[in-house]
Amino acid sequence: DQLEGLLERVEIEVMSSPGDLEAIRKAITSGYFPICARLQKNGSYTTVKHPQTVHIHPSSGLAQVLPRWVVYH
Repeated sequence: DQLEGLLERVEIEVMSSPGDLEAIRKAITSGYFPICARLQKNGSYTTVKHPQTVHIHPSSGLAQVLPRWVVYH
């Protein structure tokens, strides 16, 4: 219910997309934008809400992949 409310608030159409991973990624990233970071050209990440440079810990499974966006805790 919380995620659905967030999607409606930012005007993202609520629909079922079980096989559409891109739509699922967009939904999660949109709902959790305060704790998201975007990959920069230099390989670091910049947080969305309060621009700050952050890095993925070297022992993380994501350290070798470098996704374009990350949701962190």
